Amino acid sequence: MSLSLEEFLKTDLKKIIKSFGKNENGNVYSLVVQEVEKTVISLVLTETNHNYLHASKILGISRSTLYRKIKSLGI
Repeated sequence: MSLSLEEFLKTDLKKIIKSFGKNENGNVYSLVVQEVEKTVISLVLTETNHNYLHASKILGISRSTLYRKIKSLGI
């Protein structure tokens, strides 16, 4: 039986959220979004042999947006 993406994320994200103390101000949202975005872009780039045009089409973003994200995420 395979987990849905939502079930998988819920399981693992609970661990991350619990690692932040109750009184601790964290940036869980931005941390998770940035790491997921970085992972997805990296995987798509690998699968497309770093063909930015093809990768941008798969990701559903413009090529200029892809370039900007690659730079900002340090990929």
